Amino acid sequence: MTKKLDTSTITNELEGSVFFSQKPASSDKNSVPVVTSDAHERPNGRSPERSFTRRIVTRNSFEVYEDQMDDLRRLAYAEKMAGKIGSMSAMVRDAIDHYLKDHPVNK
Repeated sequence: MTKKLDTSTITNELEGSVFFSQKPASSDKNSVPVVTSDAHERPNGRSPERSFTRRIVTRNSFEVYEDQMDDLRRLAYAEKMAGKIGSMSAMVRDAIDHYLKDHPVNK
C-alpha cells in the first residue's frame, strides 16, 4: 500500500506564505503588476549633484594599549547593557573627531 500526500491541504496552508509567489489576480497579459512597499525606494537615475554630507567608513589598523582596549570593551559592554548600540568603532571615531577639533589640520 502506498500512502498518498494530500497536496491540496499543503497548498492551502502555504498559499499566503512569503516563500511562494502569488498568482496574478487578472489574466490580462498587458497588465502591469503593482508593487507596494513601505520602504523608500531609490530612483533609478543618478542625481546630477552629489551630497558630500555622508562620511565614508574605512577600515584601518592602529596600535593601542591593552588597557585602552580593555576600557573600551567595558564601555561598549555597559552601553549594550543599557540598551544602546555599544559600538567601539563609533566610540573611537568620536574620540578622533574630538582630537581633530582640538588639533586642527592646516590645509
